[in-house]
Amino acid sequence: MDTHNLRYFAAVAKYGSITRAAKAMYISQPQLSHIIKQMENEMGMTLFRRTSQGTRLTVDGQRILSHCKIILRELDQLQNLSSSRKQDAGCLNVSMTRFSHTAECYNEICRRYQDVDRFSNHLCETSTLDVVSQVKSGYSNVGVIHMTTVRKDLEAYFALQGLQFIPLATFRPYVCLSADHELIQRFGRKGVHLQDLRDYGFVRYIGQYEDFIYHISTEKGSIDLNDTRKIVYVNDRQEQMALLSRTNFFTVGIMEFRGQDSLYKVISVPLLDCSEHLRFGILLNQGAMLSRMETDFIQLLRERYAKLQEANPSSAL
Repeated sequence: MDTHNLRYFAAVAKYGSITRAAKAMYISQPQLSHIIKQMENEMGMTLFRRTSQGTRLTVDGQRILSHCKIILRELDQLQNLSSSRKQDAGCLNVSMTRFSHTAECYNEICRRYQDVDRFSNHLCETSTLDVVSQVKSGYSNVGVIHMTTVRKDLEAYFALQGLQFIPLATFRPYVCLSADHELIQRFGRKGVHLQDLRDYGFVRYIGQYEDFIYHISTEKGSIDLNDTRKIVYVNDRQEQMALLSRTNFFTVGIMEFRGQDSLYKVISVPLLDCSEHLRFGILLNQGAMLSRMETDFIQLLRERYAKLQEANPSSAL
């Protein structure tokens, strides 16, 4: 069973409402309902009773919740133990949402320190929710996330979690697709509209249902790309790029990373009818003690994202 789903289950029990739990966990309500239903099917029991007053635990659900709390507490303690052991030897411990610009900064710091006698580094590319959880628990010392500018409540949420948010840059969303895509042949590289993409497959990462990129506010209203008729799920960036280069599928991100076109023949063009922007930032525990590598990583992130914004002024707010 996916341990992430246990956290979603515990949230529904805590808030007594799938809608409120979905908002608190930054996941769509339909997807959270699907996760709970999937858990019930796997366990062969009903965990919640839906009433007009909200969602209430059944007797079986109460039993599962008691075990769930123990499991999650043990997982958090293991993460804290792992983090403290790694810090003893010097570290670069990062959790991030999947963006190549951030990963390239991580790789560059590892390159700079490759001849150091001893260190212990890790990079976890995951969902926004998991980045927040991993930084809060101490599993990672630095988090790098993205969110839409529409979500103005997140910084207050981070503060309540004891986390500091450091803004990096703000960009408009881009569509990522093959350089030979028929839409590029038809419209060029000036950009495409969402309606132009409706007949093509959408490539997305497994497990990131709450990703803000998948919920697009357009001039004609909000669109949830999770509801696209054709969806292809992938695990990592390499799979995604290989698939985009050989098909007429697309995904959504920001401007191209270094070597994207030359290595994969995949380009990024503006999403023309999008009325919101993507905001990037760093998460730290308040009062965090960072290693030299982590401090250098943060500085490199700031420089990299500032240059990206300077090079794409039409993309910024």
